Amino acid sequence: MPDLLLLSMKLSAFILLVFCLPFSGWAQHAKNDLERQRLKGSIGTITEYERDAKSNDVITKNISKYDSRGDQLDLYSYDKDNALLSKSLFTYNDSGRLIDIKRYKGDGTLNVRTTCKYDARGFQIEEDNYDGSGMLFMKSVYTFNGNGTPRVLDRFNEFGILFLKSNFKYDDDHNEIEEKQYDSHHGLKFSITYDYDGFDVNGNWTKRTMNKNDDPAIVIEREFSAQ
Repeated sequence: MPDLLLLSMKLSAFILLVFCLPFSGWAQHAKNDLERQRLKGSIGTITEYERDAKSNDVITKNISKYDSRGDQLDLYSYDKDNALLSKSLFTYNDSGRLIDIKRYKGDGTLNVRTTCKYDARGFQIEEDNYDGSGMLFMKSVYTFNGNGTPRVLDRFNEFGILFLKSNFKYDDDHNEIEEKQYDSHHGLKFSITYDYDGFDVNGNWTKRTMNKNDDPAIVIEREFSAQ
């Protein structure tokens, strides 16, 4: 029983960790991560401030760096006191496909390793997540729309049992506007919607509010620096 409790805590913590982080695997027909993340313009660094929607206090600061090709190199996360919480390092194959993400704790120890798999179309259809000891604890399987954005995300535990399903909706500019999460019995756990309040000259959103069950929860503000 303690092992199952530990697994549940690990899964919950990991889902919370990656929930607000940019996902590089969408629309693998695109040439680089900036295009896969629907970002426009010459971008070298993105700084995101994640704030509590009610208090406006900073929860985390995330800094992502991109190379000259437009692929994401790393992601560093800091707490409100600017102490390092985690870092993620991204690895690509010769074709420019993301194949491996290593996420480290603030003290430098490996926390999670994610490997990526692709279908014949070049879409990233699976992520396998391993803990620091190399044990698989979650598998994520994606189903895509015709335009290359995820429509469904199924999450399975280490035993191959579905425990969480997400359905996504987007606006006409391919910005995510809704995610509904269901448990293994297809019962709705909660609904997440996004409101966009600002855009830069290239059309990239600069402020987004995440609402959980219609209640504002997190505000993310983004700043872009050129190459």
